[in-house]
Amino acid sequence: MVSSVLITDAQSRAGLSVIRSLGEKHIRIVAADRDRMALGFFSRYCSRRLIYPDPILTPEDYGDFILDELSREPYDLIIPLFDGSLLPLARRKTAVDRLTRFPFLDYCSLMMARDKARVIEIARRCGLRVPSTFTIHCPEDANHALSALSLPLIVRPREAEGSKGLCRVERAGNVWRTCEMVASKFGPVIIQEYIPWGGFTYDVDVLMNRHSDARAVVVCKRLRTYPTEAGPTSCGQAVVWPELADMAISLLKELSWFGPAEVEFRIDPRDGKPTLMEVNPRLWGSLYTGILAGVDFPYLLYRLAMDGDVPTVSFYHTDLKARYFFTLDLLCMLTHPKRRSIAREWIGGFFDHRTRIFIPSWRDPLPLLGKLVGTLVYGTRPSRLKQRLRRVKIN
Repeated sequence: MVSSVLITDAQSRAGLSVIRSLGEKHIRIVAADRDRMALGFFSRYCSRRLIYPDPILTPEDYGDFILDELSREPYDLIIPLFDGSLLPLARRKTAVDRLTRFPFLDYCSLMMARDKARVIEIARRCGLRVPSTFTIHCPEDANHALSALSLPLIVRPREAEGSKGLCRVERAGNVWRTCEMVASKFGPVIIQEYIPWGGFTYDVDVLMNRHSDARAVVVCKRLRTYPTEAGPTSCGQAVVWPELADMAISLLKELSWFGPAEVEFRIDPRDGKPTLMEVNPRLWGSLYTGILAGVDFPYLLYRLAMDGDVPTVSFYHTDLKARYFFTLDLLCMLTHPKRRSIAREWIGGFFDHRTRIFIPSWRDPLPLLGKLVGTLVYGTRPSRLKQRLRRVKIN
């Protein structure tokens, strides 16, 4: 009998990475998303397409939809990609586990890893270098943070996905106002020391078994990002940095982690040392970088769920660059404040045999068509284009 897997967030590059990874192993893929023109729907490996309610706006409706689908069709595994689709199912983990395999932690454990203030405190106990961080409830808390930190500083949600809601504040008079603005959209906020832009960001991508033993670890360098100062990878490469990998593993062990997670570090250009930025308690957007390095995280997660454990991956390649040209690297070039300085490398990537572009793919060409169609439908809207070109807000 052919194995069947339900994958959410088919519009994302991570969703397409999972679809391709498992589809190439002759696993039946049912892709799901809220967008009718989701990128993954165009993949040759997608055997069925589902449109679900928006998990951000109506998480209960989304959860009901997924549970109904799992009860009607036999699935060996469900893989929700991002926080919006993962957390509503983690709330109903008992019900989901009765219907299929769900290789993720429960809701409370996931929320602990999303809590940036709590993760910073745990990381400090593990001996990791962290930015000075203050939890903000009132103007007095903001004034206390101002007295301890130099401007600029960072205001960000205590719980949010990636860099959503992150603001760099230049003037003291704008700090509390920015806190109120971020809190109104995302909930409780923190103020953090600003780690200057100039050093690279490194992601430690990890898969852990139920005993919190690391089964696969890849350190990935963000060569370029969009937005340029605080954004996801638009061009990345696996590198060897065992000490950084050990730092990430020690933190995840302290969290009693199971499943996939990405631990983000930024290099402080003032002294060249890595500083913990956050933990993404799920699969990550730049999965293709690790897959190029020879570590197939989606398939390893599948085997972990099916078999209970997998052998440890002890080696990966570092000779290939993963380029997410459509559309992150294109937007990186269009908005980069030093675009002339990166132009030669950016253009040279088209002719470098060590650089692989995520889209298009000769084995799976139609997602390129999907990307172009999506751009025609969405990208021509001025409000959408303005939103996509917007950089990190600076006050």
